[in-house]
Amino acid sequence: MTSAIFSYILYASIGIYVFGLARLILRKEGLRNKRWLSVAFICWPLFMLDEWLRLASATEFAFVYGLSDVFAVIAVTCCYRAIKPMLLAYPSSRKRLWWPVVITAVFQSTVLLIPIEDKQQWLSASPTGQPLLLWPAYIASLLTGFSVLLIGILITEHIQMYHRHLPEQAVDIKNLKMPKLAGVMGSLVGVAFMSILLVTAATFGFFPVPFWESFHHLMIGTALLVVLFSLTFIRRTSPSPLDYERLDEGKASPYENSSVISKAERYTIGSKAYKKRFLTLDEFCKGADIDPTSLALALQLTDRKNFRRFIFHYRLEYAKNVLLRSDAKLEAVAKRIGVNSEKFLSDYLVKHLDTTTLK
Repeated sequence: MTSAIFSYILYASIGIYVFGLARLILRKEGLRNKRWLSVAFICWPLFMLDEWLRLASATEFAFVYGLSDVFAVIAVTCCYRAIKPMLLAYPSSRKRLWWPVVITAVFQSTVLLIPIEDKQQWLSASPTGQPLLLWPAYIASLLTGFSVLLIGILITEHIQMYHRHLPEQAVDIKNLKMPKLAGVMGSLVGVAFMSILLVTAATFGFFPVPFWESFHHLMIGTALLVVLFSLTFIRRTSPSPLDYERLDEGKASPYENSSVISKAERYTIGSKAYKKRFLTLDEFCKGADIDPTSLALALQLTDRKNFRRFIFHYRLEYAKNVLLRSDAKLEAVAKRIGVNSEKFLSDYLVKHLDTTTLK
């Protein structure tokens, strides 16, 4: 019964994979860094190789048993490289990102020391216990879990940082957020942690599970498949041009702040940048010939908070003048300045008018 359930799950995963691959091919032109995503898609069936052997009862190919786990690490690393350009305008290429792949591959190669007869038996029942003797059978799975966990956390942190700094780099931020992708990556991290616990329990014989390898592959394989499938959707993002380290230091002279803000104000009024929908900090600063981090830092240090609030000030002034000098409806003006709620604009204008009156 258990074997049949596993078989159905594997067949279902193949169907989802084929559907996701078709989406990737059809939407290839609209996706960023499709090369990395394509490599990740190629790696997924290779990671599941042991399960295909079990499904086909292909004991004659037992010599390749245990050599596939590294492909999960390659896949999640490629996902990282595919996601990062969505978040950063100038992503760095870090060679140490590939160290988990190298380490996992090196230790995984020790599986070649295991006799083929043992591998043939393990295709029908996973090894349990005897960590000092059978460590080559466990080490690759453990390293895979740790590597996927580490890179998954790294991706999740980048997405959280992107969301946290989004008001500093864009005005209309609602459609630029990626909450679903953040949730998917969080799930991958949770699954990787559970996989580590499972493999550890099998290694030391705490919790004997005859098919723990299949559970390990299905858990990480399914979570990776969900990540791959989610990345086939075209997303509108605002890659950040900010230097986060410099921004966190928060150091700039009053003269520099005043000069940058004056230049930004002149450009905003002269170009009527506040009328532009989906305006980003990068686009604005290129037009105004201003360093994006310098502007974000100046706004932060002069209590103007962020770029979004800076532009919204001019949008509200524009809305106030239009409503006072014409018969335009509140709904039309709200749409014109990128506000979806009339009540929100009404309440915001009341607060804005009270503030300007007090001044």
